This record gives sequence, structure tokens and C-alpha cells, in this order.
Amino acid sequence: MKDLVCLHAAGSSPATWDEVLPGLTELGYRVHRPILLGHRGAARQSSYSLNDLRDQVLRDIERLGEVTLVGASLGAFVATTVATYEPGRVARLVLEELPVPPRDAQDGPPSRQSGSGLVLRLMGLLNRGRFDPVMLRQVVAELRAPRPQWWDALSSITARTLLLAGGGASHLDQSRFDLVAKVMPAATLTTIDVGHRIHAKAPDRWLAAVTDFLRSPRCDPGHS
Repeated sequence: MKDLVCLHAAGSSPATWDEVLPGLTELGYRVHRPILLGHRGAARQSSYSLNDLRDQVLRDIERLGEVTLVGASLGAFVATTVATYEPGRVARLVLEELPVPPRDAQDGPPSRQSGSGLVLRLMGLLNRGRFDPVMLRQVVAELRAPRPQWWDALSSITARTLLLAGGGASHLDQSRFDLVAKVMPAATLTTIDVGHRIHAKAPDRWLAAVTDFLRSPRCDPGHS
């Protein structure tokens, strides 16, 4: 049986995948749902970095062989760092509403809403029991800073990749997904116009798109 790893968004939990879990299992996957660092049920520490989250996921999947990685928002970004750090471990990637950091100081941030960082920090303060607000504040700051090395590494991801965009209702800058798709060697971009939390708001449409992608013998770059 093949292994599929679902990585949740910031402030979320493995339970976010409950509605799509049966469909993924029916495809013949053994589904794993790690808890990201700094969230309830996982370790907390005095400071966090995106590389810390990557390393924690690598430890969680160490006993597995080749995996398909599915990530939402922060989980999608962490999935890309796993794929660039150990490309031989990743068979396919599904990146839902990936926060795309700036390439340089002149480039734009992931979000098109200037107050989104403040909203996330307030969310952290209101949900201290669910996750560590320090983690949220620090990873959001990293995602808003230029990450040229991440951009350079994208071209090394040869795993077939499905980029899922949430459309106009999402707070993320949708134009940035196209930039990523052009850099990655085997990426397909699909829009499901329901906002940022695609798999939660439209689980049937999410599952249909992901099922088609995972069942396809080959995935030529394109848009739909």
C-alpha cells in the first residue's frame, strides 16, 4: 500500500482532513496526518523556523519510503521544503493554497491583504490552547520575507505537482501560483473558486481534482 502524508494549515489540526480521508483511503493509500510543530499534541519550543517544521515532518515520515505529500497553506509550504530537501522521498505533491514568499525585496508578499499578518497574530492570541502564537508569528514573518533560495530550489522538484488555488475569495495573491507553476518542472495549476480552505469548504470538488491527479499516469504541466 502506498503512503500519503497530509500536512495541515497553521492553527489547524489533523482533523481538518476527516472529510476527504475516506476518499484518499479508497484510492489505495495509507494516510498519515502528522501534527505540525507548535500545535496541540506536538512539541512546543521557545522559537520556531520553517526549517524546524520541515525537519519535524522528516522525522515523522522517517520510517516510510516514498510518499505522496498533500499540504494546505502552511502545510503546503512545508511540503515544498521536504520535497526540495529530500526529493527522492516524494512521489507526488498536492499544494493547496500555497503561501508564496517574495523572491527579493522588490517582490510582493504571499497575501494581497495588508492586514492579514495582524489577523493571524490575533487568531493566535485567541487560540493559545490549540497552538503556540509564537510559532504563528514567527513563521508568518518568515513567509513574508524574501526567500530566494526557496525559489531556486523549486526547479529541483521533479515530482508531479498539483497546485490548487482558491480563487478570488482567498486572501492569498492568486497571481503568485502561476509564477510557481512556471518554475516547477512538472506542475499543474487548478482553481477551485471557494476561498482559502478548499478541502474544508468544497471537499467533493477537492477530492475529485486530487483523485484525477493521483490516478493519472502522467501529469503534463498546464492550467484549468
